Amino acid sequence: MDRLISRMRGLWRSALSRDDPSMSNIKMLSIAAAFLLVTIGLILMQPGFDPDVDHASAEAPEQPLSETASDVTRADASLLSIEAPSASQAVSRQLRQPIRLTDTDANHSDLRALTANVLAGFGYTAGPGDRLHTLLVQALTEGQSNAYIDALLNTAAARGEFVPPRNLQMSSGRMDTNRLLAALVDKAQN
Repeated sequence: MDRLISRMRGLWRSALSRDDPSMSNIKMLSIAAAFLLVTIGLILMQPGFDPDVDHASAEAPEQPLSETASDVTRADASLLSIEAPSASQAVSRQLRQPIRLTDTDANHSDLRALTANVLAGFGYTAGPGDRLHTLLVQALTEGQSNAYIDALLNTAAARGEFVPPRNLQMSSGRMDTNRLLAALVDKAQN
């Protein structure tokens, strides 16, 4: 036995001291074996690990549901934000939602006629090739959000591509696209 141990020590010392390519394989093999032994040891020493229990076939214990479990309506169980969302978050969420101009029967409205009627209600006559009418119909057809339509129309008005209707101008000089879009949705639903 001592002879075997001394032979192994001799091989190990020669493997560590030589730059022989065949010995580098032995070094890699011994490092991999040591890694596996340490990993297996750490797995077995985890708290709560019971090697006698087959975790793959263990069934969940059946517990009766309490009567209050069906009353739970909160979808987010996180306790990080219990209070209601701020007004800016609610507005931001609404601005990201695209405007839909179809009724529940999925009858599509004639978007050009609808927008021309709504613009006429604000005192704006949409003629052929009218930039406000064209931009509005294009954005609605693409399903763009309210924020996008607001930025699009106000930027085009600032560039002088069209003169916004006086009834839709706010005191800041911007076009009140929220009123315009609300009128479009109202007209489409009626």
